[in-house]
Amino acid sequence: MHDMTAANLRSAFGGESQAHMRYKIWGDVAQKEGFPKIGKLFHAVSFAEQIHATSHFSVHKDLTGAFLVNAMAGFGIGHTKENLANALEGENFEINEMYPTYKNTAEFQGEKNAERSFLWALETEKEHAKLFQKAKEAVEAKKDMDYPSLYVCKVCGYTHEGEPPGKCPLCGAPRERIEVFK
Repeated sequence: MHDMTAANLRSAFGGESQAHMRYKIWGDVAQKEGFPKIGKLFHAVSFAEQIHATSHFSVHKDLTGAFLVNAMAGFGIGHTKENLANALEGENFEINEMYPTYKNTAEFQGEKNAERSFLWALETEKEHAKLFQKAKEAVEAKKDMDYPSLYVCKVCGYTHEGEPPGKCPLCGAPRERIEVFK
């Protein structure tokens, strides 16, 4: 594997791993503050970020050793409104800067598995940003979100509002590979 793609996989792994834990904690905060649906959103997205981290790690599986893996991200246990703002900032960075660059680098270097992992994360982060924006608007109106359910594909992490389809619209995984959060 090319060094640049390997470094990008480690960077993405670090960012997604940290997002997984942050969102898990922030989901608990939202629930305690009286926003159970926003809490469930954070937990669903946390699950998706874990899937992304696992994917990036798995693509990098043949490169072992000690590496510095870190990420710039919102930190701390704030209130739900602040946590949503931090989540949106992180998702937008991944959408606008990080994943397009990582995906293009992997494509240029002929690293198909890394390219796919980055593409799946990029497309999923777009959905996360939309959902976090809706949640932020709800909190600003002093309300919880209103959605029937959320689903997360266990293969690619794709996250969407509503009832799950027969197969994942991003990776094509069958319905059995989709986790529903109500």
